[in-house]
Amino acid sequence: MLDAGMAMCYYLKNQVYSIIKQKIMRGRPNYAKVRRRAKMNKRIIGLMVVILIAIFVVTACERPASVSPTAVPTKKSEIPFPVATQPQIMVDILKGTQTAAALTPQTGGLPPLITSTPAFTFNTPVPGTITTPVATATATKLAYATPTPGRPTTYTIQSGEYPYCIARRFNVDPTNLLNLNGMNINSRPSIGVVLNIPTSGSFPGERARKAHPTTYTVQAGETIGMIACAFGDADPNTIYAANGLAVGSALTAGQVLQIP
Repeated sequence: MLDAGMAMCYYLKNQVYSIIKQKIMRGRPNYAKVRRRAKMNKRIIGLMVVILIAIFVVTACERPASVSPTAVPTKKSEIPFPVATQPQIMVDILKGTQTAAALTPQTGGLPPLITSTPAFTFNTPVPGTITTPVATATATKLAYATPTPGRPTTYTIQSGEYPYCIARRFNVDPTNLLNLNGMNINSRPSIGVVLNIPTSGSFPGERARKAHPTTYTVQAGETIGMIACAFGDADPNTIYAANGLAVGSALTAGQVLQIP
């Protein structure tokens, strides 16, 4: 566009010079008229130059900005798993595909027979031999406690029990119980000590320390023997049986027991 404007300016300039030259060649020129015409030609040339510049500016504004070409992403082959690091997956997929193809019925024919050997076999009895049945293991049954019948001759101290508790439980005189076992009022026999129970005498006073039957919520660290002693005349074996517990079962805090 700029080259076209320059060419037009050059053309107009030549035309002006040509007109001036013709006037001079015809005779005595009219310098005033020539000057007016020259001024007019200059105005025309200036106007055309302005128009050309305006056209050039408008064209430059409307020209779209250069845009860098957008790289078109090339489509890569997508593999759902790394073949190089997981060859076993490829083997499994191929096996699954072959199995599915073998199980698919063919058009116009019967489905292929499965020739694989089943994982189980049957033992065919041999004539003249006797098959001995194998005894199967039975589940071990829990030993549930039974109430202590009457007054025993001996008793083994459990966790949380002491001589006075045993005297209340079996309705014997605590003094006789201590003397029979060579103990005194301060004696604290350890767990597992076997006490001899007197065959005569009775406990002097009220045996029950808490009313029962009732329910009891186990506190942390308590045992069945300790709870039985807290109720006075309660039997640990009776508490085990009433709650469906095996002898020696551990208790948990918050557990609710039935006290017969």
